[in-house]
Amino acid sequence: MEKIKIVILLLLSVLSSHVQADEQLYKIELLIFSQDMLSTEVFDQIESQIAWPRHTVKRSAYKRVDSKNMSLYASYAKLARSNNYQPLKHVAWIQGIKENRLGTAVQISNADRSINGFFRIQRGNLLHMIADIEYSPGSYMDSVIYRLKEKRRFKLNEIHYLDHPKFGMLVRISLLSE
Repeated sequence: MEKIKIVILLLLSVLSSHVQADEQLYKIELLIFSQDMLSTEVFDQIESQIAWPRHTVKRSAYKRVDSKNMSLYASYAKLARSNNYQPLKHVAWIQGIKENRLGTAVQISNADRSINGFFRIQRGNLLHMIADIEYSPGSYMDSVIYRLKEKRRFKLNEIHYLDHPKFGMLVRISLLSE
C-alpha cells in the first residue's frame, strides 16, 4: 500500500511538472502614444466598438516589470521631446502563456481614460499579438474615438510598431529565461 502511494505521488509530480513546463513566461512592454499625422480618413466613431473577450484581467493582476528593466525608455524620451507625439501609456508586465493557447486578455487603460482596450498573446506554432485599443483625445464620452485593432505575427525581442493616423503603439515581447 505504501509503495502505491509513493508511485502515485511520483506520477502526480511528473504530471504537474509537465503541466508547468508547457507554460512560458513573457515580458510584455507597451508604449502607446498620440500622433498628429495628416490623414484623408474620416473618423466618425463616437461609441466604443472594442470586441471585448469573455474574460479580461487588469494589468495589475500580473507582476509589474521594474522601470529599470524596461527597454523602451529611450523611445519614450524621444517621443516626449517631440512636438508631433505625446506618450500616453508606458507599461510592462510578466505573463505566462500556455502552449497552443490564447493568453488572457489584459485590459489597458490610462488614468484619464483616453486609452481603453486590451492586449493579448496567442501562442501556437507561431506567436501572435492581438490588440484592440481605442484612443479618445477629448472626454471619452463626447468626442471621436480612434480604434487600433490588429492581430499580427511577431518575433521575440524585436520592437513592433502598430500604427493608426492618430495614435500608435510600440510593442516588445521577450521570453523570460527560467
